[in-house]
Amino acid sequence: MMGAPGRWARVRRRCAALTVAFALAFGAVRAMSYARGTTTTVDVDVDGAVVGGSSMGRRHHHLNDRAGSRPRRPIVVDAVDAADSDGKTGIGDRGGGVVERAMAEDGLSALLKTKSGGTTTTTVFVSYVSEGFHEFASNWFESLRGAVEKTSSTRWGETSVVMLALDEATERYCAEKSLPCFGSVGLRYAGGVMATGGEALHRQSSQREATSTHEAAKALREIKTNEMKLLLDLLNRGYEVIVSDADVAWLEDPREWAREALADVDVATSTDCLSAAQEDEDTCWHADFNTGILYFKPTEVAKEFLKSWIGAMETATDGTEDRDQEIFINLLREGAPVVETKTGGSVTTTRDAARVSTRTMARGVRLGLLPMRLFASGHTYFVERLHEKEKTRRDPFCVHATFQFSQVRGKRQRFREHGLWRIEEDEYYTNGNFIAMSDELPNAWNATGVRNHLIAAAWYRASVRNLLALGRVLGRTVILPRITCMCDRYWNAVLPSCKIGHVDPPFVGCPQDHIFNLPGMEKGNADFREWTFLHNSRTPDAIKKSVARVTVGARTRDADYSLPAFPSDEEARSTLGSAKERVLVVDDALMSICALNDASSFDADMRVALKAESWFCGPERDDGSKCDIGFAAPAPLGELKDRCASLRSNAASLRERPHALLRTFYADSVYGFTDKHARLTFPDAEPSIIRVDDSNSTDADEDNPFATDAVRWRARPTRAMAR
Repeated sequence: MMGAPGRWARVRRRCAALTVAFALAFGAVRAMSYARGTTTTVDVDVDGAVVGGSSMGRRHHHLNDRAGSRPRRPIVVDAVDAADSDGKTGIGDRGGGVVERAMAEDGLSALLKTKSGGTTTTTVFVSYVSEGFHEFASNWFESLRGAVEKTSSTRWGETSVVMLALDEATERYCAEKSLPCFGSVGLRYAGGVMATGGEALHRQSSQREATSTHEAAKALREIKTNEMKLLLDLLNRGYEVIVSDADVAWLEDPREWAREALADVDVATSTDCLSAAQEDEDTCWHADFNTGILYFKPTEVAKEFLKSWIGAMETATDGTEDRDQEIFINLLREGAPVVETKTGGSVTTTRDAARVSTRTMARGVRLGLLPMRLFASGHTYFVERLHEKEKTRRDPFCVHATFQFSQVRGKRQRFREHGLWRIEEDEYYTNGNFIAMSDELPNAWNATGVRNHLIAAAWYRASVRNLLALGRVLGRTVILPRITCMCDRYWNAVLPSCKIGHVDPPFVGCPQDHIFNLPGMEKGNADFREWTFLHNSRTPDAIKKSVARVTVGARTRDADYSLPAFPSDEEARSTLGSAKERVLVVDDALMSICALNDASSFDADMRVALKAESWFCGPERDDGSKCDIGFAAPAPLGELKDRCASLRSNAASLRERPHALLRTFYADSVYGFTDKHARLTFPDAEPSIIRVDDSNSTDADEDNPFATDAVRWRARPTRAMAR
């Protein structure tokens, strides 16, 4: 028995030796696999379990797919070592000289499809995904699939799509949502900053808002550098690449068009040109190029340019505000003068275009401008709505959510308003009851100019505030009104023309972010749907056909319910609380509520939801000021409670005097929180109101789901208004 401990000691030593030997052997194999750039392909079965080896481990996911269960796409995780012997990342060499070693041949190839005949497809759609943009990545993918399937579902099966996953959280998201993502240790973004500003849509994101323009620019450079390294690898493999940001929604497949129209280019770029006339005259070259949508042909010139772009982004100093886009522009415009390339035909922007406008830029790059009508910006599509006004032309291939406000929530809301947000849960459209308003903007303020715009914005904001109050009292979600803007919204000067693009105001159906702060509304617990909610095909008929009209002050024959003018919450609840209809439409939103029994909580929410955030800047005025700060917030309901009886007794008179009615809510209001001297004022003279038969409604009225056949108020112009 005395020898037993010795024997056990010898056994333990032998086991330890075997363990060391196994570890050394495994390490050698691992090192060789890293040197070769091997990958682990993670396949996810239809039950949602990740199968196969991965740094993500084994976990279960719930697949949210309205089309039903389908096989999940592979998440390709590159196992390349993050550092070379000299301490530099393998793909970090400027110019991307060793990109091929970082890109796992088998892994990336798994995402590159072949045609039914066995030949490899020549064009790859690419985007990038970081943790803060997960929802937009899903929407990008779903919109692209819908656009391609318009042509043929078989063609979608042959379409190569690569989404660069920039972090481990995104790899997990891609596995859960069945997205065709490629991840690489060497192509990680670890900055932790939302490069576009604001907060992510999903609150569990670890990415934070940038603290400065320098930090945001640095984040964009780091993200784009990784994406361009992936592109360089694809070009080296012989692929053409169409790359777009995740905040792009695809409407149609551009490949057939691109095959002919982009035949003579190395690179093509979208632009920030906003004038259709300038595009027709081929004078959009003065505008900034926009790197949100790019096309690359696998020419040596394109590859060398990509290497230069990667190198310039990697060597930019942290203190610069230059983003990837400014560096892209500078590289193309520096040095030799631009040489116009004759393309064998007149420049045209229709779908049948034989060529696009092309010029030879610095570094010998043959650059094409993607037509603004076909690759639309957020301004031409959502504000100017150029595709609707030029009815003889075809719709765009895609729209990029640029020129928007309210950060990512503004982007999402614009997509929602136009039916381009494709990833909403079914419950968003099917659950709950709703309340809306039928009244349109009084024509008294339907004239271009910043003063009319601010008054119109005040009317919308007070009306929506009242709807939100009614919604909270009745447990209903607000369907926002269609907004008409008298003035464009931009960071720079928009006065005196009130526009920055090609189309003159007013802008009917302008984006909600033009007069509301979307992040503020969310933080202020505002429960709402976009104004086109009842136009959406996913909204069931059970809601669309269950609509009741609510008049305020006097019941008419076609009204289902009638509220007293300026009612209390108890009166509103007594009249409408038991209504079975899914949608209640209020005729006079400004008079639809006056006081809440306890308004403190609601008013506190509205101080956040209606916080001003915009300005309109123009030439310096006589008093030295340059900007009107907007927008005004209506007086809290708690301050109106003692005035309700008086307002109700004067309701008939106030109906005839829109300025006096609106002044009720803005008696002592200022435009914003930074300029206490910029008070919201109204013309002394009331417009002359006439009642007209509106049975012959305009096309614009038909877009309003709550337009009625009843008579409407319109204003006869006065001299005061003309000024």
